[in-house]
Amino acid sequence: MPGDEPFKQEVLRLAGPEVLTCIQCGTCSASCPTANLMNPSIRRLIKLCLEGKKEEALHNETLWLCTSCLLCTVRCPRGIRPKAVVSALKDIAERTGLQGKDAAYEKFFLEQIKDYGRIAELALTAKFLLVFPQGVVQSMQMGLELLPRGKIGLEIEKIKGRDEVKRIIEELWKE
Repeated sequence: MPGDEPFKQEVLRLAGPEVLTCIQCGTCSASCPTANLMNPSIRRLIKLCLEGKKEEALHNETLWLCTSCLLCTVRCPRGIRPKAVVSALKDIAERTGLQGKDAAYEKFFLEQIKDYGRIAELALTAKFLLVFPQGVVQSMQMGLELLPRGKIGLEIEKIKGRDEVKRIIEELWKE
């Protein structure tokens, strides 16, 4: 079955034509600090793009696990930017309505920063648990360890300059 050529061309447009020179050496995957969590690996993700396998390339957690450390890019012997491929795939996925499993948490996290200029762990966790109740036990265990140490604030303190933080977040959300 032939691959999705328009998908492949879109990835190349966003990530750069040098992706075509990938020799599948695996240096990108070997360099990646989160490679043990990724399935498929960064190397395999690039191969999926080059083969035009859109569904496999977009429907995985690897896209959302990249920490943007750029070790893959620095160490690539062909000068390819694997992080650019991941970014291209995330862009395509988001345009088609796909999101990582942590999208709700990220949204709540950014909303708190926008509104208060900082994070209040208790409020963030409570809001997240409303959409992800499976995390209650783990969150309670962590909370019981952190609360006595004063690591969790019960109130959200607003910081000075939060209007500027809010402006920056709103600019980022426009993209």
